[in-house]
Amino acid sequence: MNFRIYMAFWFLCTGTLKHHNEVATAGPTFSQSRQLPCLFVTTETIPLSSEIKYTRQNAWLLLRETESKDPERPQPENLPADDTMMFIVRESSLDILQHVGRDTDKLECQISRYFTDNTQILWPGIQTHVDKPNSWFTGTIKHQADKFTVTVFLVQLSASNEAAKQIPNAAFHSHPERFFLSGVFLVRTGPSLIQSGLNKDVLLHCAFAVDHHTAVTIKWILQPKGGQKKLILAYNGSTKQVEHNANRAEMFPAEISKGNASLLLRAVEIRDAGSYYCSVFVSSLLGTQAIQLEIVEKPTVTLNADVLSLVEGDEHKLVCDISHFYPLDAEAQWLQEPNKSGMLPHVVNHVLFSSHRQNRDGTYSFSSYFLLKASLGDDGRRYTCRVEHQSLKHPIRKSLTVHVTESTSATWLLLLLLVVLAGCLVGLLYYLHQARSSAKPKPY
Repeated sequence: MNFRIYMAFWFLCTGTLKHHNEVATAGPTFSQSRQLPCLFVTTETIPLSSEIKYTRQNAWLLLRETESKDPERPQPENLPADDTMMFIVRESSLDILQHVGRDTDKLECQISRYFTDNTQILWPGIQTHVDKPNSWFTGTIKHQADKFTVTVFLVQLSASNEAAKQIPNAAFHSHPERFFLSGVFLVRTGPSLIQSGLNKDVLLHCAFAVDHHTAVTIKWILQPKGGQKKLILAYNGSTKQVEHNANRAEMFPAEISKGNASLLLRAVEIRDAGSYYCSVFVSSLLGTQAIQLEIVEKPTVTLNADVLSLVEGDEHKLVCDISHFYPLDAEAQWLQEPNKSGMLPHVVNHVLFSSHRQNRDGTYSFSSYFLLKASLGDDGRRYTCRVEHQSLKHPIRKSLTVHVTESTSATWLLLLLLVVLAGCLVGLLYYLHQARSSAKPKPY
């Protein structure tokens, strides 16, 4: 299988976005304005308490395409005139728009400060000041349908920076809530939740982009449900070597220089489920995204018969085996199907269940059964075992048909009864005949 087809991470985003209940949603004109409504989130620790207070403000994120020749692209003097907070990302070699899908119609955007503990992060092309560290931000753009998540690191440009000078001074000074930024590094992952069956290969998408050529360090960490974090794979950008800590996990060393940090898991097992963290280190910046892997295995449903031929009065156990499913949440019920169409089935109440059995591969199995006492009313009737599980879009239904015939002993009993009745009738007729004969007058 050619896994390079999964490298199609780079798209051009279209559609404009507007606020709707504090959520960024896309509209038809984003290709003209490239303005994303965002929430600027700040945190504050309450004194004498460990509680953290979150403050959310409406903001705009203005993205500009790298080296775009589009004369219709928004210029700084065309920015919104209101007082809404604005984060303006200047043109750079890191084109954020390429990492947002073309078919996006709904986006969520959030911007937060990235705290550096008052240490200066040296970054090529970014002017630094000895007395004051640069201000850093992270912007997260997420598709509401969970198609992708992009986290970008943004550094604030000073007013004297050549790029910031592109903005008229009047606009810069009259709007203190406008931040002029440069996007320098981003991490992009695909869906945050992936479901897979057992023994299948699973690709966890993770990509990155940096505005200059540099060595990166990549780590994949797994935190199983209820377990401790453990390192799966690590890539050292200086030595260009991948450390293999898991036999069935692979990266793509030849593709890392192109921004592919994806992880391939071969023949997944139950123990592979959990939260996977793709961490990319560039200089002093760490971009981490989480992907949840769930193992979901469909149950196999079998009955102990397809057709049952019974004699009236016989008792037979109907068994439905539900086997090799995961996780442990399957439900089963027996239904007595109606003989006439348009009628609802009747749920069989006197049903018993076996205890759950865990198989060697970690999946589960159990049985559902009940005792059927055959009657002539059951002749031709169908009984259905209906099974539901989170791995199924629709319940599994397995049915059997019951045929019931009259009991042989009952037939002989009926014949005997008829013979007795016939004998009694003959005896009664003979008695009446004798009585009439004795009642006649004699001729002498």
